[in-house]
Amino acid sequence: MPRQTVKVCIRTRPTANFASEAIQIDVAKSTVLINTAHKKAMEAHHPDVGMNNSESLYGFNFHQVLHNASQDTVYETMTRDVVQTVVDGTNGTVMTYGQTGSGKTFTMIGDTRNFAHRGIAPRAITHIFNTISERPEIDFKISCVYYEIYNEKVYDLLDDLSNSETRTDFQIAEEKSGRGVHVRGLNECDIPSEQDALNFLYSGELARTTSQHKLNRKSNRSHSIFTIYIQQRARSGVSERIIASKLNLVDLAGSERLKKTIDGDIDDTTKKESMYINQSLTYLEQCVVALSKKGGGGYVPYRQTKLTNVLKDSIGGNCNTLMFANMWGEEAHLEETISTLRLAARMMRVQNDTQKVESFDDAMMVKKLTKEVKELKQELLMHDAMVERSGIVYDDYTPEQKLELREKIEKFMAAEIGSDEEYDAVSLSSVRQMREILNQFKRITLEKDVHIKRAVTAAANGSMTRGMDMTGAEAKGEGGTPSFGDAKDAVGDVVEGDGFGLGMAGGDLRPSQLDGSPSRNPISRGSPGKSFERDRDLSFEAQDKGAATMTATRSEFKGEVPEDKEEAFALYKRTKGRGENQQMLSLKAEVKSLKSKSKALTVECNDYKGEIDRIGGKIASKKEKRLSQMQPGGYSDDIDVVDEEEFELMKQQREAKKGYKAGMSELMDLKDKIRNMQNDIDDRKYELLQEFDHWHGIALGTVIDDGGGAGKLDEETGEVMDDAEMFEKMELERIRAENPDSIAFFQAQKTRRANQTQNSLTIRQMGKNKRSVGV
Repeated sequence: MPRQTVKVCIRTRPTANFASEAIQIDVAKSTVLINTAHKKAMEAHHPDVGMNNSESLYGFNFHQVLHNASQDTVYETMTRDVVQTVVDGTNGTVMTYGQTGSGKTFTMIGDTRNFAHRGIAPRAITHIFNTISERPEIDFKISCVYYEIYNEKVYDLLDDLSNSETRTDFQIAEEKSGRGVHVRGLNECDIPSEQDALNFLYSGELARTTSQHKLNRKSNRSHSIFTIYIQQRARSGVSERIIASKLNLVDLAGSERLKKTIDGDIDDTTKKESMYINQSLTYLEQCVVALSKKGGGGYVPYRQTKLTNVLKDSIGGNCNTLMFANMWGEEAHLEETISTLRLAARMMRVQNDTQKVESFDDAMMVKKLTKEVKELKQELLMHDAMVERSGIVYDDYTPEQKLELREKIEKFMAAEIGSDEEYDAVSLSSVRQMREILNQFKRITLEKDVHIKRAVTAAANGSMTRGMDMTGAEAKGEGGTPSFGDAKDAVGDVVEGDGFGLGMAGGDLRPSQLDGSPSRNPISRGSPGKSFERDRDLSFEAQDKGAATMTATRSEFKGEVPEDKEEAFALYKRTKGRGENQQMLSLKAEVKSLKSKSKALTVECNDYKGEIDRIGGKIASKKEKRLSQMQPGGYSDDIDVVDEEEFELMKQQREAKKGYKAGMSELMDLKDKIRNMQNDIDDRKYELLQEFDHWHGIALGTVIDDGGGAGKLDEETGEVMDDAEMFEKMELERIRAENPDSIAFFQAQKTRRANQTQNSLTIRQMGKNKRSVGV
C-alpha cells in the first residue's frame, strides 16, 4: 500500500470565555485562524511589557476541526475508520496532544460514570468486539497491555493494585516481522469479552499518576498507552497465515508552564514532573520535524526518550495514525494554543506505511509440507507404475536395506575390474539409491582406514590383540558383515529379515527383542491400576452397605428440625441431602485411592532416578578408566570404542530413562485428575451447605418460601436470588431496555467502583511512592 500521512483532528474544549476576537474557526473548511494583534495592542499600553515584533497572524488547515463537538461525533468522524483498519489487519494509533487541562483524557477515556460521555477507548473496544461477532469464520485472539511513562520510567498499570512492589526495569524492544516496537515484561492480559477489556482499561486508569494544580483538578503526570493486540486466522484450518495488528490508544501528558499551573512556591516533585513531561514532548516535536522534512532519510532522535521510542511505529513507521490536538480557546492560553497547532501542522507532513503484518503458524506449515511430500511421493509411485518401473521406494532406507546394499557393494569391490560380476553386483535405479551407495562407500573406506591405523599402532607397540584383527565392523554405526579376518571374532550372527546382532554373543544368546521394540522396565512396576480398581470397588461396596442404615435413619425423621445447626446438618445429610452427600463421599473415596496410587508412582519414579544415577556413575567410571589406558602417541583420530559391558550399561540406563519418563508423565496426569476432583468436591460441598441453609431457614421460619423458593428464583440459572441479586437483575433489565449496548459499560463501571473502594488506600500510597522516587 502507498504511504499515508498522519491524520490530524483539532478539538476545542468547550468554554464560556472563548476568545472569539482572536480565534476564528471554520468547521466546513477545517481551518483555524489566530490573530494576536488585539492582545499585542493591549500589552503595548502596559508599562511592564516591552516592544513585541513577533508575528500576529497565524493560519492553519487540518483534516478535521471539531468545535464544541460531542463524544459521539469525535469517534464517528475519523476514529471509527482507524479502528476498523485495525480489525482488518493494519496497525493503528490514536493519540491526544495538547496543553494541560485542554481535555485530552476526556477525549480518550471520557466520563466513566456516563455511557453517553464515554471516550474513544471504550468506544473502540465496543467497535472491535461488535465487528468480531460479525465474522464467525475467523478465529480472533485479543490481548492488551496498559502502561505509563512517568519521569522516564515505565510502570505497568495492569499490575495487581494490592502489590506494594512496583517494577520499572522494563525494556523497549522491536520485532521487524512481529509486533514491532513493544515493551517486554508487561502483564499481557487476554480479553475474551468487551466487559473484560473495559475492566482492564478502568483498572489501569485508577493506577495512573495524577496530581492537582491550578488549571486541572486531576492532572495526569505521565503519558499512558493502552495497546490492544489482535491476531486472526481462518477457522477452517486450511490456511497457516496469521494476521497480527495492534491499536495504540495514547493519552499524552499536557505541556505546561509552572507559572500558570502553580501558585506560590513550586515543590521539587512538581518541578521535576514538568521537566520530564516538557522534555519528552520536545523530543517528540524534534522527531516530527525530522520526519516532516522533504526527502526524509535523516536522523530521527527516537531513542532520546522512552516516549518517542515506543511511538516509533506510530510516527514514521508501519501504522495508520490519527492525532487529536486539543486546544483551550481562551485568550489566556493563546501561546500554548499556537504551539499546539504548530506541532499538529507539522505532524500532517509525517508519512507512515500501512501494510499488514502477516506471519505463519509453524505447526500448520509442517503439517502442510508433510502432506505435500506424501502427495509427491504418491505421484512418483504412479509415474513409476506407468513407465513400468518396479521396486522403487522413496522412503528412507531401513537398516536391513542398508545391510543388503552394503553386501552388494562389498561384492562389487571384491570382483575383478571389468568382469561381469562387477557390473551385475549393483544396478542403479534412483537418485535415492545412488546417494545411499555413496554413503556406504564412504563408511567402508573410513572403517578400513581405522582398521589400518589401529593395526599399525598395535604393530608399533609389538603386540597384536584379537581386537586388532577385527574388520572394524564393531565401529560401524549400523552393522554389517566383516570384510576380512575371522568373522567369528567380529559380530553376532546376522538374522535374515530381522536386523543383526552387535557384539560377541552367538545366536543362542541373542536377546528376545531388538532395539526400538517394547521392552520390560528394569524395575518391576507391579499392577497399581488393578489395585486401584479393587480399592474403588470396595469403597462403593461399603457405601452400599451404609445406604440401608441411612434409609432406616430417614424413616425416623418426623419433620422436626433441630435448632442446633450441627445436628440439623447431620439430619439433612441423612434425609433430603442424602444423594448429594453420597456423591461427595464417593468422590472423596476415589480421591483417596488416587492419592495412594500417586504415592506408589512417586516411589517408583524415585527408584528409576536412583537407578539412572547409579548406572551413570558406573559408565563415567568406566569411561574415565578407558581414556586413561589409551596408548600414548597414537593417532589423533583414533575412535573411542566402548566394550561390551559398558554398552550393556548404556542400554540399561536408556531403559531406566524411558521408565522414568513414562512414570513421571503418568504421575503428572494423576495429580491433575486429583486436583480437578478435589475442586469438584469443594464445589459440591459449597452447594450442599447453601442448600442446607435454605432448607434449615424454611424449616425454622426464618426464610419465607413463596412456593418458588426463598426470595425469587432466577429463571436463567435456576438458583434462588437474595435481595442484592434481585436488585442487580432489575437494574440490568432496566439498562437493557434503555440501551442494550451499555451492559458491558455498566458492569465495568461497577467493577471500577468496587476496585476503587477496596484499594483506595493502596492506590493513594502507590501514587505517593511513585511521586517520591528520586526527589
